[in-house]
Amino acid sequence: MCIRGYTFIKAITVAIIFLCSSVQISAQEYDVQAPISPELIAHAQTGDAYANYVIAYKYFLLDDAKSLKQALQHLTVAKEGYLAAGEDGISGLMGIQKMIGDVHTELFEFAMAIKMYAIAIETATRANDMLNKGLNEHALGMALQGLSRYEEAITYIERARTTFSTFQGSESTYIADTYLSEGISYEGLKLFDQALAAYGEVYKRYVAIQGPNSVVVAYAINNIAWVFRRMGNFDQSYDWFSRALPIIDHHEGQFSINAGKVRINLGIVEYQRGNSDEAIRWTMRAMPFIRANKETTLSDQRWAFDTLARAFRAKNDPNRAIVFAKLSVNAHQSIRKKNSELAASETKALSNEWRWIYQHLADLLIEQGRISEAQAVLNMEKEQEVFEFLRRDGGAAIRNTQSLLNDAELSEQEKVEAIAKMPIQAARELTSLMAKLDRGEATSEDEDRIFLLQESVQIAVDQFEEDLEAFLENLDLAESDSLKEQMKAVGAYQTVLEGFEQKAAILQIASIADATHLFLTLPQITIHEKINISKADLSRLVFNALQAIEARAPDVNEHLQALHAVLLAPISDALKESKTEIIMLNLDGFLRYIPFAALFDGESYAVEKYAFALYSTVVPTQFVRSDRRSTKTVGFGVTAAHPGFSALPGVRKELETIFVGDDATGVLNGKTELDEAFDQRNLKRALLRKPEILHIASHFNLVPGREDDSFLLLGDGEHLLLSDIRRKKALSFRGIDLLTLSACQTARGSGDGSEIEGFAATAQLNGASSVMASLWPVSDEATPQLMRQFYHNMVTEGLSKAGALRSAQIEMLHGNDIVASLEDRGAIALNEAPSATEKVTFAHPYFWSAFILMGNWL
Repeated sequence: MCIRGYTFIKAITVAIIFLCSSVQISAQEYDVQAPISPELIAHAQTGDAYANYVIAYKYFLLDDAKSLKQALQHLTVAKEGYLAAGEDGISGLMGIQKMIGDVHTELFEFAMAIKMYAIAIETATRANDMLNKGLNEHALGMALQGLSRYEEAITYIERARTTFSTFQGSESTYIADTYLSEGISYEGLKLFDQALAAYGEVYKRYVAIQGPNSVVVAYAINNIAWVFRRMGNFDQSYDWFSRALPIIDHHEGQFSINAGKVRINLGIVEYQRGNSDEAIRWTMRAMPFIRANKETTLSDQRWAFDTLARAFRAKNDPNRAIVFAKLSVNAHQSIRKKNSELAASETKALSNEWRWIYQHLADLLIEQGRISEAQAVLNMEKEQEVFEFLRRDGGAAIRNTQSLLNDAELSEQEKVEAIAKMPIQAARELTSLMAKLDRGEATSEDEDRIFLLQESVQIAVDQFEEDLEAFLENLDLAESDSLKEQMKAVGAYQTVLEGFEQKAAILQIASIADATHLFLTLPQITIHEKINISKADLSRLVFNALQAIEARAPDVNEHLQALHAVLLAPISDALKESKTEIIMLNLDGFLRYIPFAALFDGESYAVEKYAFALYSTVVPTQFVRSDRRSTKTVGFGVTAAHPGFSALPGVRKELETIFVGDDATGVLNGKTELDEAFDQRNLKRALLRKPEILHIASHFNLVPGREDDSFLLLGDGEHLLLSDIRRKKALSFRGIDLLTLSACQTARGSGDGSEIEGFAATAQLNGASSVMASLWPVSDEATPQLMRQFYHNMVTEGLSKAGALRSAQIEMLHGNDIVASLEDRGAIALNEAPSATEKVTFAHPYFWSAFILMGNWL
């Protein structure tokens, strides 16, 4: 990454501020290492503008987020003081306005910075102060670069150069700085020849002004190296970065922000040169500064974590790769959040420039079968006006979300942070004292302190290198035993199948690195088919199919046919010859996300031939048929919005359609409770009576492996934790033949598919015979019809649960050609509304194939 202009952030404006103050400020007060004197604090508390400015200046130079925010508080007081002074305070006001803009820029709050710089330019123009005008024009250009608005940035940078030239000529450091900033903009526009020309101009000017070994020359060298990286000349890039690093280390210390940038850059180039271990080593050496300055290093974090993600991916360590890819995305999300007040058009360039980090993370997740997470990441990347998918919750703010790390990933992050624990403050103090020594101002006490700090920092550096090597040696994570667990009971399955009146089969699918294996168990035989499609490629097929379904895409059948060719076509003859009616699916990971009923063979959907149910070996399933009494039923629903969850207005209609009410048109004769009446007490009261069917229409939040974070939303807003459902006797589902969860994607969380089996297992261990839930946000218009027909088939007609669901799905598939509403339960469609010629009917798989049955399907 590039290093920004030298004068831009740390331009000292003290000398040009009008001394509108009742206190005399000594030179020592400006020393960032010197403590703030009680006298200065006392004057600042009276509202003295200049005293507040000096305190703000000291905090500003400390760089960390806490100090910057403290600086902002004092700058706000100082600004009011200079405003009150009128024309007498205009000189001070200009300096304050620029520093406020600088603070916002350092905190990545570019929208606020741009506003303040624009105001400062107006103030400087009114005062005919060309220096302040030029400084703020340059700063405004740099803030625009933070939003990737490079063409606009060049306009302001060129204005600054013109302004500086009017009073300083063409050879000042200020002019050189504008060329450095201009080069950054040319890079952003991918005009690399112009960027090199600008940096060549910078290099020449900095050498002439400050000498060949000055730190600003190193900045120019770093940026030249970055252009060579962008052009694909990695060896030359590495050489230039290697020239910049010792100069910056000498002047600023190896734990400074710019030293960290160069180390990250070397890591990026080493990855590009195929040296993953060296890429990790270089990048990890920048972690101490990043860890100590999380809020002010967001741009560095994007690059550093992305490099680590790619390097670990190259080392076949997808788990660590995903951790760091998530951290990279989250750093960018933090920048977006800090500028969320801007319209989408103002952040479009930023979104476009960094889209690739979201795509990289999504690709990693898809390869591992973590379909829901991949969808969430790609949804996160979209701006609201151009969002192509479904937002999961109407109240969510896309730009404010983060990619959640699971428990295992958090432990990896903690390891990285443990390695990065370094004496940052000691390193800063050492750098400051060395500068004092270079100026000839150090006392003997200072020299003693330097020796102590040097030893402390060296010990920390040595320890860090040892910890880093140990971290790199432990790269191979233990492989999951899930495949062995899934396959070990194949022989026993044949006995299970012999007890069913309907002809059933158990289909197990094992998706491994280089192939997919189908194991079809029939009452007398097990058939094995190997399909040459890798786990990563199959996961992409699943991902594409789900995207097409949820977007109601007209070409959805093409994606479903591609899945059918892999998962059902190889065993279709065996299924036909055995006259199989029910396929019990024993699946692992992302395969649980597949709506098997909707797989398409080119002429018909799988549901037109078979009924499906998920079958888990985690919990022994008792295949027993209940009495199906319509009075032994109860329904609960949530229609109101609650914090973090949108309203579900269609739930009322759903319960009225399913349960017998005043119009006597429903199927079930049980009691229903809505909103406030759906509290934990009423739920427990209903469970005491052991209903055979419990129908709940609400939000369900599933987080794989985290029972205390997974919960059912009750009507009074309470979160009923999955851990409570598992362990509290008062919440036992014993006696319940069917638990139906009908609302948002109640079967899917943010994991790799394990949350589906995890929830079904919890419900079954807690007594429920079977569970039905949805794979995506269901339609308010279609769901009541589907549910009513399902319960009619099950309770009135006496069909099995699997058969009842199949018949209801077929009826919706073929029942009518009504154009369906595109409103979704708990979701907002942000893609453009279809035109009058684009008719989406209930025949689309989106409307009828969302629900899956788990457990006892009889």
